Amino acid sequence: MKVRPMKSGDRQAVATIYLRDRQLDFPWVAKPDIADFDRDSRGERVLVAEIDGQIAGFASLMRVMDFIHLLFVAPAFQHQGVGHALIEAMRQEAVGTLTLKCVIRNEEALKFYAHEGFAIKREDRFAVPANYTLVDTLN
Repeated sequence: MKVRPMKSGDRQAVATIYLRDRQLDFPWVAKPDIADFDRDSRGERVLVAEIDGQIAGFASLMRVMDFIHLLFVAPAFQHQGVGHALIEAMRQEAVGTLTLKCVIRNEEALKFYAHEGFAIKREDRFAVPANYTLVDTLN
């Protein structure tokens, strides 16, 4: 597996991963579209994980806040260390302590982030959807 900065030729594969997850797992998003990735990641540092020439996942970092805004792994590559590799790469990119938000109901993601060393810093039950802000305790 190789983690590297996203190239322009990766955009379609990355946007497809993002769209698929939003269609299946983000019921609060009305009419998700392939163009959402470009809008949602504008100005962010995007890294991709590549396995055998295929984009396996990606993460985006809002550098000014050391905030992981997006982290998605393609279904065919889940549970193969892709998320871990992306988190490690984000740690190398960050100047300070990484933070991120995770939907409270996303128990699988919360377990993943806890395993990666993230802890709940804040809870927002009034947000749609309700979420936790997590902070990296290993960085």
